[in-house]
Amino acid sequence: MRRGLGIALLALLPAGAGAAEGPRFTVADAIRAEWARQPIALGERERAALAPGDRARLRRAEERIGAPGGPALLPPELDKPELAAWEALARKARSPAERFTALHFLNRLKSPHGLGALAGLTVEDAKRWPRHLHLEAAVATARLQGDEPTEGVRRFLAALPMDPVRAQAARLRLVMAGKEAQLLPLLAPTPRAVMSRLDAWNKAPWPAREAAHLMLLSSIIGVYWTGAELPAAPSSSPGEVWGRLGLRAPDRGELELVRTAARDRLLDGAPGLTVGAIARGDSPLGTFVRAHLVDEAESLKAFHERMVRTAGRAAAPPVVEPPPQRVAHDVLLAGKDPIGRAHEIEKLDRSPASLEALAQAVFGDGEVDSLQALIEAFDRWKLPAERRRALLAPFLAHPTWIGRYEAWKALHALDAPSGPQTAWPQAVPPTDGEEAILKEAIRLAERGAPVRLRITFAGKRTIVLKLDPTVAPVNVANLALLARRRFFDGRLVPRVVPDFVVQMGSPLDTMDGGPGYAVRCEDSLAWFGPGSVGMALSGKDTGGSQLFITLNAAPHLTGRYTRVGELEELDRAMPLLDELELGARIERVEVVE
Repeated sequence: MRRGLGIALLALLPAGAGAAEGPRFTVADAIRAEWARQPIALGERERAALAPGDRARLRRAEERIGAPGGPALLPPELDKPELAAWEALARKARSPAERFTALHFLNRLKSPHGLGALAGLTVEDAKRWPRHLHLEAAVATARLQGDEPTEGVRRFLAALPMDPVRAQAARLRLVMAGKEAQLLPLLAPTPRAVMSRLDAWNKAPWPAREAAHLMLLSSIIGVYWTGAELPAAPSSSPGEVWGRLGLRAPDRGELELVRTAARDRLLDGAPGLTVGAIARGDSPLGTFVRAHLVDEAESLKAFHERMVRTAGRAAAPPVVEPPPQRVAHDVLLAGKDPIGRAHEIEKLDRSPASLEALAQAVFGDGEVDSLQALIEAFDRWKLPAERRRALLAPFLAHPTWIGRYEAWKALHALDAPSGPQTAWPQAVPPTDGEEAILKEAIRLAERGAPVRLRITFAGKRTIVLKLDPTVAPVNVANLALLARRRFFDGRLVPRVVPDFVVQMGSPLDTMDGGPGYAVRCEDSLAWFGPGSVGMALSGKDTGGSQLFITLNAAPHLTGRYTRVGELEELDRAMPLLDELELGARIERVEVVE
């Protein structure tokens, strides 16, 4: 029998002294069973004979395995949120976490009664409200959806200690929607203040901000538009436009600090501004950006890659390419770089003539990006179902779990409801690298003590992550092993979203890439409150080296992303992360024993 297959069943067989103690399902059994992702073949009698702790461990393992017919991890309200269910939960909510979660989901479901989740709260409750559980954005969203706080809720909100940056971002959204008349007093243009304001700014309709948006972009670039270059010449100065964001105009030093993040958010907020539009020069803005942002010595493709690298987001790829770049495209498509291959697949609007050869190249990639891009492209290219099946079938025997799982998902989606169903993918023996992670995971989980990672950013700024190997042993072990290899040292922080997350851990200083392998999810119902540490994913079981830290509660992540732990010393660490700039350098990540 292959190692990993039926491991839990083997653990239940009598063996020496263990037989007198009854059957067991140990920590090691659970870790290896979850790694194998195979159904655990135990009858009701064997399950009933387990000790309560072992039975609970078995249940969690089966929920995480996620095989067809197994128990579900997510309750209905999280699996498929519905308005009526969350309105009922909002009426029952009592703790801050319950109230925040109900408000969050009611907002996501476009409820006009979201603030009902805060009903009954008093000024005394405000004194006990968790310091880092911020309501500014959620309350603004509820108001924009037609709800207004009652007098009691107003008193509660007024008694809360408000964060000036979050409060100004929320007020900007309300002012631009006509819900409030004026902004709060101007703030200094710190990286967090600029990014949060531009995130709010970009949500407003384009016609209402077009001229001011272009003026801001020109002030960031350092070259100003003339009236002839603008669709409509602005009537205000750059300083006045910054004031419309609730910010004091930045001086030269402040502008340098926020330039990259502000430029990319402004580019992101301009409708239709793709690299292809810049290449064609078919808009005043596209012409201007090409003249002042694209260096004469770099190609449009290099400009696109620079946008992705510095913005930490998936910038829109070119829709047209000059003929000289065709060779580079073909080289990347057939080359050895899986990330480059994934990007090139995403650009193709029709299937290539050498599709079988491309599928073979993708089969050999260590990262999952190219496989996901190829499967998504099958839909875009409108390939016949039978050809998709023929191309996907070999991936059911892929050497990695994620390759087999992605192929199974795609094939399962093609199965007719009444016809034969694609078999759940089989397990294979772990590689040497996987075995090392599994052994470390078992060691850490059996020990049960937290694992601490100290992250030192440039400027002698440090935070400590307190990771829990009893909840996510494989992911914690993987992060610890990577830190000991100095994998994270010298890398940049590619994603900073105020009031949401900071993400890091890419070897490419973007949101792409990983350590060259994927780690299975270990999902739980542990709440993603402020300061939670989770594994970034591009789909289930695609974790690796990238992790994120929540800057506020993010209840929609619960059960869908592996929560590995939390920040230590929250009161000291959260302000540091709130002010972390995009592109901050990680000097060192070390395991603190």
